[in-house]
Amino acid sequence: MAVAAETRGWNGLHVSGGRKGYADTPMGQVHYRIMGEGTPLLLLHQTPWFSVQYAKVQPLLAAANIQSIAIDTPGYGFSDLPASQPTIEDYANSLPFVLDALGIERAGVAGFHTGAAIGAAFAHHHSERTAFLIMDGAPLYTEAEREKRLSKAHWDQTPKSDGSHLSSRFAYIRDLVGADTATNESINWSVLSFTMAGEAEHYGHVAAYSYDMAPAIKAINVPTLIISRTTDSLHAAAQRILTMRSDFQYHEFAGGNSQSIYNDPEPWAEVVVDFVRTQ
Repeated sequence: MAVAAETRGWNGLHVSGGRKGYADTPMGQVHYRIMGEGTPLLLLHQTPWFSVQYAKVQPLLAAANIQSIAIDTPGYGFSDLPASQPTIEDYANSLPFVLDALGIERAGVAGFHTGAAIGAAFAHHHSERTAFLIMDGAPLYTEAEREKRLSKAHWDQTPKSDGSHLSSRFAYIRDLVGADTATNESINWSVLSFTMAGEAEHYGHVAAYSYDMAPAIKAINVPTLIISRTTDSLHAAAQRILTMRSDFQYHEFAGGNSQSIYNDPEPWAEVVVDFVRTQ
């Protein structure tokens, strides 16, 4: 899918609407943006993004009577940095404190990449508080894939006088995602999210690469939707999950990339709204 021509300007954080808030958790303060009224839905982002990934989706969900709560995973965005490397279960165990702060007993959960892993762990260990689960790009890795990804070196975030620490990351993300399918706006958010997380930007990835999702997949007992994109690096993982759980619902997008929810929010919101309405 070719992207539309870019418009002049940069809205920055003003792209995000809704009401801001913080919840106290064992991992420190967790920041969230909440929008709309109706069925509560936690939105969990990919690493190293933060809640801004869902900035353009939240108004669409609100229009469909879904109250979305976009979380900044601890260590990302405006949430506190954990004292040490967390596990996926650690991230998941912080979510009940967010629900408590909002007076919500039970909510749906939707996560993308690392967020999908956190959502699976939450549904596994806190099923009594999970109404339904949506996993987009769920990282069900094989052992070999986990070892390969864990062996990758972490980026050096040291600021350089010529600004090349930013331009090199921009070029890396542009080439990784594909310049013909991403926008400068979303690539810029990817770079900013990365630098905001600092030297701990790898925490979420290490947690996801270390997490064996298979036990959670087998144990999940709430209605579940798997979303995948044919060009996603985790597309094969979706097929593994469906082999394990033929009862899960499935939606596939042709093409797409890790920034599609931000750049092209309407198709994703439509699929999510349709699923939520059946619950």
